[in-house]
Amino acid sequence: MENITMQNNERWTLKWAHGEATVQAMGGMLAPVRFDIGSGRSVSPLHVAPWGDDPAWPGLMRALRGEWPCVPFGTIDVPDNLPAGFTPREAGDEWRHGFSSNHLWQCVEHTKHRVALRIDYPQDSAVESLHRVIEASADAPALTVTLTVKVRRDITLPFALHPTFAVPKESVQVLACPYRAVHTYPVPVEPRYSRIATNRTFDSLRALDTPEGPLDVTRLPLPRITEELVQLEACRPPFVLRYPADNADVELDWNTDDFPDAVLWISNGGRDYAPWSGRNFALGVEPVCGFFDLGRVVTPPSHHPLAGREGFRFEASAPRTIRYTLSAALSSE
Repeated sequence: MENITMQNNERWTLKWAHGEATVQAMGGMLAPVRFDIGSGRSVSPLHVAPWGDDPAWPGLMRALRGEWPCVPFGTIDVPDNLPAGFTPREAGDEWRHGFSSNHLWQCVEHTKHRVALRIDYPQDSAVESLHRVIEASADAPALTVTLTVKVRRDITLPFALHPTFAVPKESVQVLACPYRAVHTYPVPVEPRYSRIATNRTFDSLRALDTPEGPLDVTRLPLPRITEELVQLEACRPPFVLRYPADNADVELDWNTDDFPDAVLWISNGGRDYAPWSGRNFALGVEPVCGFFDLGRVVTPPSHHPLAGREGFRFEASAPRTIRYTLSAALSSE
């Protein structure tokens, strides 16, 4: 992995009548963001990792924050103790969540209301380049993001966005979105701390089995230390989070033709090793076309409800552009 220093992790700021947002070169990550929602109120919903910007941690870990795209999406490590029927395979490269998550993007346009970034992949990659535009709405506390993916050859890849939201001590309510089912991770995410029953399907986020009884994950932070991943099948956005202390509702909206599901990463202090050190509390709401974050390294058995989630088909002859929005408003209650 290349040595990426703090000095060249540039940042660009958008300022408009309804807020302020910062985009960084590393990973093209968006955060912090402040939305001014009226009545003198504002909300800053995107998470910034507690270690800030630390060059001791290269790649995406160095200044982990907010929202960014993952092409291809997922881990590069095969989990231990996979259940019977799950087949491990090679990730194909060394970049967790893809090359673009671990390298510097170039700014190609910057105005008060718009920033455009680009990153070129290595010559031996099937992916040629990503072009990302973040634009503030002229008349609302809202950001629209477009991402154009160009590939060198036709290929199917697990593909996801990685919005990560703040979980304040005073709580956030996960109003979520309509969904068909909740699928749990094949193995414990963090064996010492994860509590939710693995490799199961549930009807609701309000009642996930644990050794202590049903767990409701719709109000965070959770009462005990844990780290969890679940996948909401057929999640129909917008996905809504309510920040009661700010009297704010935050919405993430996307096209389900691009991302049929959403992976929820519930980080509730359950990583006790550096740089997390038991202090990371966040909620990832990750629109996904793939199988959890495992699509690069694990094939689920054919009978698994998510077995058909093989990834997104990219074609060399047709660059693909996706569009999604992040917005906020005063709570409806």
